[in-house]
Amino acid sequence: MTNFLRLLKLCRPHLGAMLLGAFLATLTVLANVGLLAISGWFLAAMAAAGLAGTQMNYFTPAGTIRFLAIVRTASRYGERLVTHNATFLLLSEIRVSVFNTLSQLSNVDLAMSRSADLFNRMQNDVEALDKFYLNVLLPMIVALISVPIVVAIMAAYNSNVALLCFTALLIVGVALPIILSKQLQQTANLETHYSTTLRAELSETLSGLRELAIYQATEQQIEQCRAASERYNQQLFVRHSAEAHSNGVSLLIVQLSMLGAIMIIAPLVYSGAMANVELAMLSLFVLASFETVLTLPNAFIQLPVALSAAKRIFDLEDKLRPETTSVQESLSVQPLGLEFKDLSYCYHSDTFALNNLSFAIEPLQKVAIVGQSGSGKSTLVNLLSGLWPQQNGEINLNSADKTIAINTISQQNRCELINIVAQQHHIFDGTIAENLRYAAPSATKQQMRTACQQAQLGDWLSELKLGLDTRLGTGGRSLSRGQSRRLALAQALLRAPAILVLDEPTEGLDNQSKHQVMDAILTSMGHCTVISITHDPALLANMDNVIWLEQGQIKAIATHQQLLAEQPEYVNLITRF
Repeated sequence: MTNFLRLLKLCRPHLGAMLLGAFLATLTVLANVGLLAISGWFLAAMAAAGLAGTQMNYFTPAGTIRFLAIVRTASRYGERLVTHNATFLLLSEIRVSVFNTLSQLSNVDLAMSRSADLFNRMQNDVEALDKFYLNVLLPMIVALISVPIVVAIMAAYNSNVALLCFTALLIVGVALPIILSKQLQQTANLETHYSTTLRAELSETLSGLRELAIYQATEQQIEQCRAASERYNQQLFVRHSAEAHSNGVSLLIVQLSMLGAIMIIAPLVYSGAMANVELAMLSLFVLASFETVLTLPNAFIQLPVALSAAKRIFDLEDKLRPETTSVQESLSVQPLGLEFKDLSYCYHSDTFALNNLSFAIEPLQKVAIVGQSGSGKSTLVNLLSGLWPQQNGEINLNSADKTIAINTISQQNRCELINIVAQQHHIFDGTIAENLRYAAPSATKQQMRTACQQAQLGDWLSELKLGLDTRLGTGGRSLSRGQSRRLALAQALLRAPAILVLDEPTEGLDNQSKHQVMDAILTSMGHCTVISITHDPALLANMDNVIWLEQGQIKAIATHQQLLAEQPEYVNLITRF
């Protein structure tokens, strides 16, 4: 029920369109019921008049039938237009809400989920909620409004027929769907689970085609995908079978209700208590009245699926940390130093990634961090950027006039002060200018050209016909690795941070690209404090200090030249990498 209410809150911004759609849908149903009932009366009356050789006024019922037909057609068209527009509006609301939730999750929460699982929540679960208004909420509203109206009109003719019809409507529209919904509750959860598993298997298969081909394990992986598909299809078969059985029972009840109405009315017609033409009218009225609950069974079937999808999405939303109410400090972009005091970080095991780490970096100093894999380099950067929460110790920012703990400033201010150029930098499907404006939305084209020139992209940019308006394709597929890395540096230059963090900036590049990236780095180093995770001797030689980490602790702090002269292991370390 809680998830249902939370879904209703998402509908609030588009309540007017949804209520208008419900009104038009109700009008369509009532017009259709009235059309069938009056048509039955009109045909029976015409036949009776013909047999008796009498005259009757057929203009009024014929006009009424024409009017109801026009109302049904117009309201149906309007209902389709309004309800589908409301559905798309709600879908956009849900998508924005889910993406907003994902964007606010901490890196720890995101790391707990596989990318395929998050993709499933973004696509499969959102698509399930796409049908919430049209297939779940709208049929319930229509039934709540139209059933009392239909039963009240029917009771004006015969209360027994109205009671019979109302009971049958409750069975077909409420009792059977509730029973079916409870039966399918477990199926809905399994269906969602198997759908997630299947998408994950397919995603991992496509991502790992190269490795599967190398190890000749493609058939084995395809077999796992086939098994996941079969499990998912079995759950679909269970649901569809249950739906088919429910539809069969509903159809039987509808026919029995119509037969029961005839049995109630026939003695009254025989005794003269009711006109003979009303037998046809009421029996068809009973038959048509089931249109008011015609879509309710599917609504109750879709409800568990929608609530299951909503639970998975709202579970992500519930992970959001409440915003702190304490007063946050703020720093302007200026030369800043860093101080790490007794910094420790431990993952789920008892092994510390960082263990009582303490060192300081002066403003505008250039520092390299080296160490074997697992020595704590990436953990240190993640703590500095706020991607991981601090556990023990302090990280302080030192300016000319004050020292501020980094966890007392807002995440936005932290991002303004610290810029990270990662080893794997994502390029968005857009133009060069659009990608550069992610870093500096207000940057002019001249500023962007200057940043590209400083990042050693000037010659390449001048060769492009469209210049800054050149599209880069999905993931920047039209760029080489060196160009992608230098474009990331251009973004950093545009942002002009106080602290620039470089994560293996020359790793995996050919010699020409490596020299171009290094020239771009050296250009940017004069304006900010630089922390570079690197094992490139050429880049290390340009650093003021080198911090050597080993098993989460500092092994040595010295210049590159001092370490080369005094530490043979250091030579092996940078040579190996």
